[in-house]
Amino acid sequence: MPGDNIFGSDVKDAVKSMDAAFAPAIASKIPWVAVLGNHDQESTLSRQELMNYIVKLPNTLSQVNPPEAAHYIDGFGNYNLEIHGVAESSLQDKSLLNLYFLDSGDYSSVQSL
Repeated sequence: MPGDNIFGSDVKDAVKSMDAAFAPAIASKIPWVAVLGNHDQESTLSRQELMNYIVKLPNTLSQVNPPEAAHYIDGFGNYNLEIHGVAESSLQDKSLLNLYFLDSGDYSSVQSL
């Protein structure tokens, strides 16, 4: 999911909204991932609480942040997934693709001119 999974302050139950947003991915029973967009905190949960919820959903490969990088990476849901070759093939232990997921953050706190 590409971010802005929750949009709008009228969302009264973030968990219910997230469950509805991710239901098709979960129902597919294939691995899926999510990142946060700039509107995702516009409900009843913080960005960190949202990612903590997402990573517990079925079949997700989403991560909150790598533990070794949490002290210098801003946001929640910044992670890298390596895609390896098919099991029992010559590429099984090879990283074929690196996917980088970055929390886009909240609204800018920089004053405009």
